[in-house]
Amino acid sequence: MSRCCTHESCFADTTCALGNIDRVDCEHWLEPDAIEGTPEKEQTTQTSDVPWNGYALGTRDLTILGGRGCPLVIGLIGPPDSGKTSLLAFVYMWLLKHGSLIDWQFAGSWTLGGWESVVQHCRWTGEPPPSFPPHTSSSGRYPGMLHVTFRDPKGRLQDVLFADAPGEWFTQWARVPGNPTADGARWVIEHADALLMLIDSAALADAKKLPHARRATRDLLERIGAVTPHLPMTVVWTKDDVEVPTHARDVLERACAEFVPHANMAQTTVNEPETIAKCFMDMITAADSSVSIAKNPEPVLSNDPFLAFRGLHVEY
Repeated sequence: MSRCCTHESCFADTTCALGNIDRVDCEHWLEPDAIEGTPEKEQTTQTSDVPWNGYALGTRDLTILGGRGCPLVIGLIGPPDSGKTSLLAFVYMWLLKHGSLIDWQFAGSWTLGGWESVVQHCRWTGEPPPSFPPHTSSSGRYPGMLHVTFRDPKGRLQDVLFADAPGEWFTQWARVPGNPTADGARWVIEHADALLMLIDSAALADAKKLPHARRATRDLLERIGAVTPHLPMTVVWTKDDVEVPTHARDVLERACAEFVPHANMAQTTVNEPETIAKCFMDMITAADSSVSIAKNPEPVLSNDPFLAFRGLHVEY
């Protein structure tokens, strides 16, 4: 008897919503007999005319975007509960309200269902009251990718992918890079065009959490600096309205200067939402500039307009 998936965000005709390359590896991929209380008629395989389900894209789904061009990948990294998913929720709600991220206009998304699942806890729809998004599950092997298409000031369409990965992956990767449980963190680091490294001000302000948070953050900064010494990066102090002990801030600022001297520093707080929007806009712009510089167009070998044409991607 064929298996079926019990995850609410997954459909039988698409790739795994949690990013598993092989469905057998997913804990939700079960035999029908193992699903208690599921009528036989509900186990019918669903079909669809589109190659994605609207939720977060898996790594195999990225080929869908390849026909239009190479998407930019923005990796959000940091210890658990540092605010990665909350910042993504903010980006989506900002786009809903303003329709643009500074100078880049919103032009579509293939993961609207995934964005909605991130912000569903942030909306006030009655009881219970709104809250922060739930902790990102670390049960998968690869990160979920949230997609947005922007139109830049020059009128060019640019796909941007935001990697939503649990902090436990990065903590494990910083300590034991070769551990199989760190596959997702390695994928983000290796494929990102720009990184947002989050430092949790609230955890550093808590006397009980301070030692562990400071150590985990420093380990991650050291590992990133050794692996990606020149990748565009911004170190973001999240929840900056919380006062961090001076000695803890000094220790981590020295670690940033030592391990990631090329990184920019930023502070974000929900009390000043523009700081968050600017932080993301700066990283998208930096990633786009880095990818453009890396391109090596062929030299002009003829003055004939037809023979000299090298593609619309070339900036004159």
